[in-house]
Amino acid sequence: MFLHELIANDGTLFIHLDWNVGHYAKVVADQVFGADQFRNEVIWYYTNKLGTGGNTFDKHHDTLLVYVKGDRWVHNALMRPVKNQKMQPVTQKIEGERIWLRDGEGKRRYQMGNAETKLGDVWEVPYINPVSNERLGYATQKPEKLLEMIIEASSEPNDLVLDCFCGSGTSAAVAEKLNRRWVACDLGRFAIQTTRKRLLDISNVKPFVVQNLGKYERQQWQVAEFPSNGKNRLEEQRERETAYRKFILELYHATPVSGHAWLHGVKSGRMVHVAAVDAPVTRADVNAIAAEVWRASGKGPNSPQKPAVDVLGWEFALDMNETAKQVAAEARVDAAFKKIPREVLERKAVEQGDVYFFELGALKVDTKIKKRELTLMLADFVIPSDDVPAEVRGAIKHWSQMVDYWAVDWDFKDDTFHNQWQSYRTRKSPKLELSVKHEYVEPGTYTVVVKVIDILGNDTTKMLSVEVK
Repeated sequence: MFLHELIANDGTLFIHLDWNVGHYAKVVADQVFGADQFRNEVIWYYTNKLGTGGNTFDKHHDTLLVYVKGDRWVHNALMRPVKNQKMQPVTQKIEGERIWLRDGEGKRRYQMGNAETKLGDVWEVPYINPVSNERLGYATQKPEKLLEMIIEASSEPNDLVLDCFCGSGTSAAVAEKLNRRWVACDLGRFAIQTTRKRLLDISNVKPFVVQNLGKYERQQWQVAEFPSNGKNRLEEQRERETAYRKFILELYHATPVSGHAWLHGVKSGRMVHVAAVDAPVTRADVNAIAAEVWRASGKGPNSPQKPAVDVLGWEFALDMNETAKQVAAEARVDAAFKKIPREVLERKAVEQGDVYFFELGALKVDTKIKKRELTLMLADFVIPSDDVPAEVRGAIKHWSQMVDYWAVDWDFKDDTFHNQWQSYRTRKSPKLELSVKHEYVEPGTYTVVVKVIDILGNDTTKMLSVEVK
């Protein structure tokens, strides 16, 4: 239903599902779009996928369901080469450099030279070869050729392509190469990382922004997961927040405490703060938390003997790890800042115990300014060793191996981070650049933001103020 609202009036929806649930999706799509808006069932045919064996027929196709929203839509015919076949042309017609041959019924069949015919609803596109450079190791990755056919058939240059389950980013990558605008979404952190690096590997890729819209999902999750019987909206919200924080504390193996405004639990002699689902942890929050930790220390059976606190948050303001630790240190409070992982929203991950709270990394960036040229050097990056899986920890010989990708916004405007330069690892080029230069056109004071994404998929940012003359 949401997709029906989002699609342009002349837009087209392609639904790809396998044989398990495709027929159920057809029924739902008929209800939402209208059965008369269904245009094609396209068969994606392949022969190079391993068979299932046993007493069933090997599966060599997937299905694409094609729906349109309005009375008019973009449809560009796809052409395929004509295989050798016997025909008796009785007439010929020259159109430019093409010679069309017609059969005995007078129907135009194919053209000489560039022999092509209109493609029907069976598309033969091989699965991605396991050793192909195109393969990124993502389980549901689709061939770029398949997406080329979909996008070219249903859009024009500069049209907008939406993939709301982008996976490895094939749709966005192909749309970029075909000069289409695009929006790619996914709930998985690995999917976003894979897509981002894939796009950056495209020559002359246009600027794009990675936007975290998770708070809306988390808000809906909180309402659905923690129902309330409060008498009014304020009371309902208070009950939900209490249940939500108790849930997070249980996952963190902490004991809930009451009687505080900013402190919600205690674990191993440390107080615990659980941030709200819809707001980042800020410097002002840390000030308030530190003050309350001091008031609570040594008082009551569930209070620590020394001022120490773990701050759990979904998001943290830019440069929070360093500035917040500085604030806490000035208040003589031992503070650790840990991210509440998105896996908390997945019931299966919670049931299996696959929820880990990673501490924010510490990032050191050196700068060198010569007139209007700024040089940034990634000098150090530290992740608490306990957060790194043992098998990974043993393979790390240098701190830079913990960095999967880093990027720079040379002129941050206190809005959205823009990737204006980046260095990242690929299978072809595993080496990471650790320094970069940038020359400013105009003198002045600039805010520079450096963003590091580690091999666990966590973001760490550092904000710098530089003055060039």
